[in-house]
Amino acid sequence: MAPSSARETVKQARRDLHRQHLLDAAERVFAARGYDGTRMQEIASECGLALATVYGIVRGKEELYAEVHEVRGRALLERATKATVSSSSAFAALQAAVRAYTEFLLAHPHYLRLHLQESQPWALDPRFTSAEQGQLWREGLALTVEVFRAAIAEGSIVDESPTLLARLMIAAHQVFLGEWVAQGMVESSDVVVARMQNHIARAFARSS
Repeated sequence: MAPSSARETVKQARRDLHRQHLLDAAERVFAARGYDGTRMQEIASECGLALATVYGIVRGKEELYAEVHEVRGRALLERATKATVSSSSAFAALQAAVRAYTEFLLAHPHYLRLHLQESQPWALDPRFTSAEQGQLWREGLALTVEVFRAAIAEGSIVDESPTLLARLMIAAHQVFLGEWVAQGMVESSDVVVARMQNHIARAFARSS
């Protein structure tokens, strides 16, 4: 490798490392203070970078907030989608997706708190701060609706509007996850997942 190419590779690796470190720090600060209450200087201090360095990575708070959602939110959606693929039934796929995204959010509590900070109703067309959030929310809702539709077709879920059922489930999960945070985030993911899965069975499963 030519010396100039080697130097550029090192510089790019350093930029990538700074960017990831910045995203992690921004996630923590946004979770603690909310979007409106966060200043870029606070994020710079949290990640140990000079403010000028931060502005060399992103143009401002809006872009940084959007990128946090794009990175974390995309990973969350991919995890939930993958969980549905190998399930033995649509009902099992629904429960598997719930486990996947719940475990993801509990493993990333700052991202969960960031969502809860916005005080938006997750199920009712939230007015998100960034376009990335809106796109991810629409994709997530569409995935949930399709799984509910398949479960209705197989006879495991009550025959109701799949969109309505999806929104009702999402609303309930906002309450479950918000309660987990409010109670100190001490319950294990298995306990929280079981509670949410049991709610699905009680609220939506067709009686045998």
